[in-house]
Amino acid sequence: MRVVVIGSNGFIGTNLLQYLNSRHVKVVACDNRKPKKEMKGVVYHQIIGEESEFYSGIVQEDDYIILLKWKGVPVSEIRNQRELFQNNIVDMMLLIDICVERKVKKIFFASSGGAVYGNKNIFPISEQEETQPISEYGIQKLMIEDYLRFISRTSKIPTVCLRIANPYGPYQQPFNGQGIIATFLASGLLGKNVEIWGNGNCLRDYLYIGDLCECIYRCLLLDIEEGVYNVGSGVGTSILEICEIISAMLGIELHQTLKPAYGVQVKNNVLDCSKIKEKIDWECEITMDEGISRMLESWDGIGFSGKPDVR
Repeated sequence: MRVVVIGSNGFIGTNLLQYLNSRHVKVVACDNRKPKKEMKGVVYHQIIGEESEFYSGIVQEDDYIILLKWKGVPVSEIRNQRELFQNNIVDMMLLIDICVERKVKKIFFASSGGAVYGNKNIFPISEQEETQPISEYGIQKLMIEDYLRFISRTSKIPTVCLRIANPYGPYQQPFNGQGIIATFLASGLLGKNVEIWGNGNCLRDYLYIGDLCECIYRCLLLDIEEGVYNVGSGVGTSILEICEIISAMLGIELHQTLKPAYGVQVKNNVLDCSKIKEKIDWECEITMDEGISRMLESWDGIGFSGKPDVR
């Protein structure tokens, strides 16, 4: 099995490379950024020049493709539409077409377990619920999901869309607009106020990165059938509860600043992950207290350069 991870040097990608490599999976990593540190056993390629030409020389028949590359964050207001559309839609579709031409084995896409559903009143949310995204981020994720379904029908190449909850853990960088746990934990260490957009009571589904990597590994190992799958903990945690956990762990009080919620911010989101549990016998095992503790231990002082977590 050869796995090509596209968008390999971000938070999820870095952890996934380490996880797959530790299980002796042949991994090819592609990103437009150089990795901070290369792992022995992983083949790295930095994207230079025209993406379509680059991937034409990398992707091979029978490869398993994992699409992690993406620009933008879920709570962004509409801006830079042309750049985001070019990267997330046009370039992604061209990449998928190359995968089809090369007759890859299967395509996995990291979709969003929160943004594609929009605001719902029934929890947990199953894959059968209607998708009603309220953000540009969610709309574009759903567009790629739809294109992959089209590819499955017309090319017979199976595609898998993983609707991932909010992952957190080692190698997640704070203060970049995504990853509230990393930002709150770093704020506590630095003595900074934490900004809460809304009243702090909205529920989110959080997933430890080690559990996510194990899920993807099982999807590959057990050759999961094509389709859409929620991937989360199935547990709702409020922002205020996260503040309490971090405060207790650090032995301090996190000072909070309340701000108006974003118009594109989903109010509540908890995922029903029974479908993927049935298919690959997987479920989230790491509690939030344990996950945040592992994240804290992995950070190097205030540099936040944590090591990937391999269980």
